[in-house]
Amino acid sequence: MTQSLVTSAIPFAHTRADSVDARLDTFRPELFGKKGAIREALRGRHIHFMSITVVRGDVGEPTHLVFEMSGDGEPEAVIASVAVGLDGPILEIFDAAGIVPAGGLKDVLSKHRVRTGQGLFDTPGLDFCGTPGMTVERIEAEYALARDLRDFFDGSAVQGPPLHIFHEARAFVAGHSEHAALMTPEPLKRIADKDPERFSLKFIACLAVRGLLKFFWPVLVALGALVALATFCAWHAAGAAVGLLALVVSPMLAVGALIAVLAAVYAGLRSLEEANAPVDATLDPRVMDAISDGENLSKDTQQNHLAGISVMQPGRLRGFTLRIAFWVIGQLATYRFRPGFLGEISTIHYARWVLLPKTNKLLFFSNFGGSWESYLEDFITKAASGLTGIWSNTVGFPRTENLFFKGATDGDRFKRWARRQQQPSRFWYSAYPHLTTARIRVNAAIRQGLSTVSTEDEATSWLGLFGSKVRPDTLIETFEVQTLLYGGLSKHPYAECLALRLPQDGRAARGWLAQVEPRVSYGDEPPRDKVLILALSSHGLARLGLPQDIHEQFPAAFRAGMGSPGRANLLADTGDDHARKWLWGGPSNEIDAMLLVYAADPATLEAEVAARTTELTAAGGALAHTVTPTPLPTGPAQARENAGKSARQLVREPFGFADGISQPIVKGTRRWMRQSDAIHAVEPGEFLLGYPDGRGYFPPSPKVPAAMDPENLLPLADPAHRRGALIPNFGVSGANAERDLGRNGSFLVVRQLAQDVDAFNGFANDAAARYADHPAVPKLLDRELLPEWIGAKMVGRWKDGSSLVRFPHRPASHGGAPQRSPDNEFLFGAEDPVGERCPLGAHIRRSNPRDSLAPGSSQELGIVNRHRIFRVGRGFDAKGAHDPEEKKPGLLFMCLNADIERQFEFIQQSWAIAWQFHELENEVDPITGRGGKLGRLTIPSPNGPLHLTNMKDWVRMRGGAYLFMPSRSALRFLAYPPR
Repeated sequence: MTQSLVTSAIPFAHTRADSVDARLDTFRPELFGKKGAIREALRGRHIHFMSITVVRGDVGEPTHLVFEMSGDGEPEAVIASVAVGLDGPILEIFDAAGIVPAGGLKDVLSKHRVRTGQGLFDTPGLDFCGTPGMTVERIEAEYALARDLRDFFDGSAVQGPPLHIFHEARAFVAGHSEHAALMTPEPLKRIADKDPERFSLKFIACLAVRGLLKFFWPVLVALGALVALATFCAWHAAGAAVGLLALVVSPMLAVGALIAVLAAVYAGLRSLEEANAPVDATLDPRVMDAISDGENLSKDTQQNHLAGISVMQPGRLRGFTLRIAFWVIGQLATYRFRPGFLGEISTIHYARWVLLPKTNKLLFFSNFGGSWESYLEDFITKAASGLTGIWSNTVGFPRTENLFFKGATDGDRFKRWARRQQQPSRFWYSAYPHLTTARIRVNAAIRQGLSTVSTEDEATSWLGLFGSKVRPDTLIETFEVQTLLYGGLSKHPYAECLALRLPQDGRAARGWLAQVEPRVSYGDEPPRDKVLILALSSHGLARLGLPQDIHEQFPAAFRAGMGSPGRANLLADTGDDHARKWLWGGPSNEIDAMLLVYAADPATLEAEVAARTTELTAAGGALAHTVTPTPLPTGPAQARENAGKSARQLVREPFGFADGISQPIVKGTRRWMRQSDAIHAVEPGEFLLGYPDGRGYFPPSPKVPAAMDPENLLPLADPAHRRGALIPNFGVSGANAERDLGRNGSFLVVRQLAQDVDAFNGFANDAAARYADHPAVPKLLDRELLPEWIGAKMVGRWKDGSSLVRFPHRPASHGGAPQRSPDNEFLFGAEDPVGERCPLGAHIRRSNPRDSLAPGSSQELGIVNRHRIFRVGRGFDAKGAHDPEEKKPGLLFMCLNADIERQFEFIQQSWAIAWQFHELENEVDPITGRGGKLGRLTIPSPNGPLHLTNMKDWVRMRGGAYLFMPSRSALRFLAYPPR
């Protein structure tokens, strides 16, 4: 239905102004009392808001009685509703003003109605509605519905999945006849209804052209006529040649003249702005008391009214720039602002600016939610340019620049100015004083959801409307995400990695999955006794019967697998590291799944592994390979090593270096809430599908047709609240929308790496002896530390985890110093740009360059963080291994990432094994790189470089896989029978 803002301004004698104000004051109880006669008279008449304000004229001008009305329907219908409902009280006000109505009240209000527009010859004005398309009847009915539903939840003990609770609530509503009409959804305008245009050059250029045609058309017409006249005269007076010349020259002169006109307008504006002097006077305390007396009238009122009367600066130019300001804001509201928002302000119900005809008074009426102070702060911080553009044309406004700038940003002066313009709201009616615009939108979404919610995901969002807000994009749905994302499970020191082959029969494979899925651990509070993590390979998804068209939506790298020739080429898995020689995961020994079992004690681990293995073999599957990580350090020895008060538990990899120190901090997790360090903070979409990445986009995720998810287990592929809407738009998706199989899932990379500890230590000792007197060896270095120093230069940290950047000559714990947590808040580029402390080719510098490639650049940090991985691996000692190939200890490397190619493979290919990383020459990662002839490391120093050469491949690849770690909903979906 059409909504109208109507202003009627009726002139009367200035001498009567005080008596009219006094008469208006007498109606306050009838306006604001719950059973007030005026309030009751306007109920049911489709009037949202109404106010009456006395606008005093200057000497020689009349004073006006100004009616501001907003209602449903066309303007004449709004006037008719007010005239019928308030004819008695308004006639009393007319009598106090000495106004003799000619005809009925409706005729008077219609006759003096102020019609505004944005053309050159219209009365300047601008209207705004914060609840477009919402009638009084609808707002009140949806409020009653939401109130009754809240009462239902308060008195109900309904439990179960969100969709079940929703259906119970829907049945409750259906049983109440007064809400029957609300079971049919009504549209609600919101940001999802349109994509606002960005402030691109194209948008600005189009805006400028439209403005030129809108406001300078008389100049353009005059210049066009002069061009035509000049061409005609030249043609007839001097012939065709001169006429053609005039046709070319005249437009150029016309353009120059237009530019001169625009320059003159701009120069005039700047001259006026520079001449303006802001007024710092405060408001008369008596007026302030009258204004304050009408604000925040009772505990039941969530709204306020503002009536402001400003005086225009003299001159036609200010009238012209006011029109421009109104038009620009109107264009932005049409093409850029979200429906119901004035810029970023969302608290206004209705507002109107109008230049009172034949006066210099600019009127502003606003019906808004919250206090005056919060309202003005919103204007200052969220819409200062718009306010400045309009009110910069009035007397006493804070100094402005180029019409739209400064001004209202001078917050304290602006608020003083606003108070001086304000008039007491003596006569003000609101149809729903207890509601804010935000609550109206939420109530509408509650009503909309009753008819359209069909999935668990939508039901969760709908239930969230009762007492909470929609989950932000970056807030992870913790209950859906497998626990491994939240850390390496240090409180579960015992672990087993089970590489599985699923039953060949798809039904049996899904039956096994249905057994194991309830035991999988989710969220950031794992069970104390044991944790199970399950991930599936591309081959495993096929075994479970995932249709080919959905399977093909998974990334190519994942589908090809780590052991494929293409991935081997990228990862340098060649020679002895070739997939054909792997113990598992290669072309002849592919796996379908990996089950990671973590436990608090050995007995629990043994029992859990035995139970899960029995289940698998009973279903027809098999255990392809087992890796047993070394138990994490516990007990007195670890307590002594961690004697420092701030020390953290140290986990060492087989070469003896502290491991797992530098990790990204995933936004939306508890760690981020506790430690939101800018260096390591990374968007959740870099590790989880279904969330925004570092560029603000949602990475591609495999989709499932709605028909394949009859139980509505999966979230919707594109729900409205993930596109920036403030509240869910349930009607956008619906029961037939695609489902998101990937949301809350991540890709798990697993690589079993055997480490030749003896060869590594032997090299460090030999190099220490060989280079003991080399000028690059620091004089401050203790000689007994030289072998560890060699290893630290290769790794980038000392064995205790302290960085070379902050501790270049000795570890932090050397010489009996208290053990402290390894430092990790350093920047390579800013603190060690040439690599004299941590070599440019060191392992940790290659794995996470931070700002090394562009020292001090926050943009570079953002780029590097796009390639971060979340490491969750553990070392293994290979004790008890029977196969000679498994005798060596090593690292069960595991990491999580949302994009295998952009994250794990990029680090390996572009940083670790890149010969010319950081402009080095013929070097690779000294720890994990495939050296061969490139087994070297340059150690810079002020005395010249030291070149470590003849390094061998200390690490050998023994098995690996790319796996997908699904969400809780996705695992349940995959366990369903054939679709």
